[in-house]
Amino acid sequence: MNIYDTLYMLAALEELTPEPTWFKRRYFPTDLALDVFGTSKVLADYKEGNHKAAPFVLPRVGPLPVGRSGFSTYELEPGNIAISKPLTIDQLNKRGFGESLFSTATPEMRARMLLMGDLSDLSARVTRREEWLACETMLNNGCVMRHQTDDPEIYEDIPVQFYDGTNNPALFTPAAKWTHGKDEHTPGNWYWDVIHMIKMLTHRGKPATDLVVSNDVGNFLMEDPWIQYMMDNRRADYGAINPEELTEYVISLGRFNFGGRKLEIFVNDGTFEDQTGKDTPFLAEGSALVTAPNCGKGLYGAVTQKEMDNKWHTRAGMRVPNYLSTIKPPVDETSVSSRPLFAPKTTSPWTSAKNVFDAA
Repeated sequence: MNIYDTLYMLAALEELTPEPTWFKRRYFPTDLALDVFGTSKVLADYKEGNHKAAPFVLPRVGPLPVGRSGFSTYELEPGNIAISKPLTIDQLNKRGFGESLFSTATPEMRARMLLMGDLSDLSARVTRREEWLACETMLNNGCVMRHQTDDPEIYEDIPVQFYDGTNNPALFTPAAKWTHGKDEHTPGNWYWDVIHMIKMLTHRGKPATDLVVSNDVGNFLMEDPWIQYMMDNRRADYGAINPEELTEYVISLGRFNFGGRKLEIFVNDGTFEDQTGKDTPFLAEGSALVTAPNCGKGLYGAVTQKEMDNKWHTRAGMRVPNYLSTIKPPVDETSVSSRPLFAPKTTSPWTSAKNVFDAA
């Protein structure tokens, strides 16, 4: 068995313990049979909103025909993620991490051990980019995917948006910046704004169960004395604030009553290191989202690559590995590629607010 064969590495990737995700798994699940394409482009179907009621009709007329709910199909180009790790003889001759000081491992043995570690690390990096993509898609009802080159000054921004025109129908703009100590019925009160965000969603016929906020907004909510005052109000049930760690970067604050509708509040304090070394949050600071689980789907296009047989191959999968080797210079290279695109199942199944502390 050739462990460097692409099919073997594809199977090995499936056996690896995946990097934990939350946003991708909760809001953009992937159906392996329907959402992983064997072509470079993907098809995104999503339904139009249906908020119509049945009419009264005269008995002698009979039932009135109504149109079927429409849906839109878009052929979209997914983003292209591709990263690799080179392996040289200098690295193979050195003791590896966790290896015994008196290890008898040969360079050949180290090469095989490093292969699995490299696949795991590269896949985890792809997962972190997917978490950012999930947050960015909900926050902007689309996203701008910046495709890099070897030169950081040379890149191409590839945008995708899931609405027509220039105005994002899922964007809520606060009338004033969020501050503490304001009456709940005045501009600038976060509670009143969240109720309006919920109404924007439910008036489109979409469910609203989750309030997702960035870390700074989560801290703001926890520090607001108004919450404690309302929780102590025994005349009404405003829910329960009971923080619970769900993953290493997602915390559930509990369920809170927003005008009669209870939402679970999730705080995202996750970050990743970008290409410049900057620590970047998955969800941009000053952000809030109202949505519901399974509001979208994770689509994946096929990856076309040249492999060790010196032929081009098109592979379908969420992660596509490759192994290349050259004699001059003597270098092995392991890569992992992915072509994700996260799309809504229906039109605008979320409402977002950005820069809530900077609103005019």
